[in-house]
Amino acid sequence: MFSGDLVMGIDAGTGGIRAGLFTLEGEAVSFYDQSYETLYPSPAWAEQRPQDWWNALVTAVQGCLASNIGARERVIGLAIDAPCNILLTDEKGTPLTNSLIWMDLRGASQAKRLTETQDAVLRYCGMDVPAEWPLPKALWLKENNAELWQQATYLVEQMSWLAWKLTGSQAVPQNSAVAKWHYRVNATEDVPAGWPRSLMHAVGLEDLPEKLFSTVVPMGGKVGELNAESAQLLGLREGIAVSMSGIDAYAGMVGMGVVTPGTLALVTGTSTCQLVQSRQAVFDPGLWGPFEDAVVQGDWTLEAGQTSTGGSVRWLLDLFGEKLPQGSERYIAADDAAAAVAPGAEGLTVLDFWQGSRTPIKDPHARGTIWGLTPHHGPGHLLRAIYEGTAYGNRHILEKLHALGVPTQNIVACGGGTRSTLWLQILADVAGLPITLTKVSDAVSLGSAMCAAVGAGIFADFQEASQSMVHPSRTIEPDLSRYALYTEGYELYKETYRALAPLFQRAAQPR
Repeated sequence: MFSGDLVMGIDAGTGGIRAGLFTLEGEAVSFYDQSYETLYPSPAWAEQRPQDWWNALVTAVQGCLASNIGARERVIGLAIDAPCNILLTDEKGTPLTNSLIWMDLRGASQAKRLTETQDAVLRYCGMDVPAEWPLPKALWLKENNAELWQQATYLVEQMSWLAWKLTGSQAVPQNSAVAKWHYRVNATEDVPAGWPRSLMHAVGLEDLPEKLFSTVVPMGGKVGELNAESAQLLGLREGIAVSMSGIDAYAGMVGMGVVTPGTLALVTGTSTCQLVQSRQAVFDPGLWGPFEDAVVQGDWTLEAGQTSTGGSVRWLLDLFGEKLPQGSERYIAADDAAAAVAPGAEGLTVLDFWQGSRTPIKDPHARGTIWGLTPHHGPGHLLRAIYEGTAYGNRHILEKLHALGVPTQNIVACGGGTRSTLWLQILADVAGLPITLTKVSDAVSLGSAMCAAVGAGIFADFQEASQSMVHPSRTIEPDLSRYALYTEGYELYKETYRALAPLFQRAAQPR
């Protein structure tokens, strides 16, 4: 049994909510998962019901507490991380729409118009606005549901809406505001502080700021206290601190202790997100950011990403069907098959662009590519080539950071991809850098729990929280002889994209 105060990190993901209970020393006490449904009413659309989020949160928190006698009295705070899923509400917070979740791309043309403004604030996101971000969705809602837009009092995102229900307090997460809404904490000569009003005005969203909450709370900042109604539903004490976390990948960054420059946070899953802290603002169109005060006050965060890493592996395993075991054993068998093949996959090259390329090549029309095939190649070759292709994509990001003068001496990784020892070794070998894993593999939930601890006043900041709650477990050292071997494959990876880029663009044209 664990004794002492506890904090709860609630991870609201795409597939459901996970509640995690932690000690102030970073020991995981219990987890509970509750899923919810994603709706796809039209091509490129993706929606969720906000009430499903709330029901899942209640179930997950209750389940997390159920197996821990006395935990209710010891929980001193909680925090929630979530993607930028948006919805319109009335003045009481009642949803007027389903939520347009992060992967919804219905605002693609609106994103293009936002990018074409070339507003000065866009230099903080590489001069382009992705369709996954909130402003294109907000513009789509206004242009396609004008009556509903006028009727709505607020446009909120998932994190804000759940915190509002828990506390009655209205607050915007500073993390997502800075990283996805183009919000500026501090003014410069050409960009004022606050919401990007000139950008909004240029596309007809001049009334949007009136629908946004006025209070902006940083990661680890207290939003309010758990109200009586929510406390009774959840099984927690009324009045405990409810604090702001951030977007899931950023919560994972905190949960891995990557809160100072010099280390790359590698958050793996269906896709991969790379995050790094910097003392200075660093601008480049091949990256997202720099985002000021997105995680640590006074520092800047740079974001990069690969759209399909674990997703590409899963795609190939699904194609193999019965040729590999099912369930968790399938991934063990995949590693065994790929490990039997020498580095270089006997001449296969893979571009990991199953869903386009996010960074440092921003090309939504790029596509997954496998070449060099002969009758000799089998499943193990294909798997190893995909592992290597995703590792080359990660090296491309590291190379971009190095060229910009952003120091990266090591990598800390979390997420589903870390279950593959082989893939981790290939990532380390291709990057030529050590990769460290932390004791709590669910760094996202832990990161939100750390936000709860800071918000409750237990720790002064994330650096202090990291010293107590984040603990390394093991480090994968790179084989530098393989690094040299992989350099040739990496150059071939980049040359392959350069050769195919014109064909990707040609294939994307209407016929």
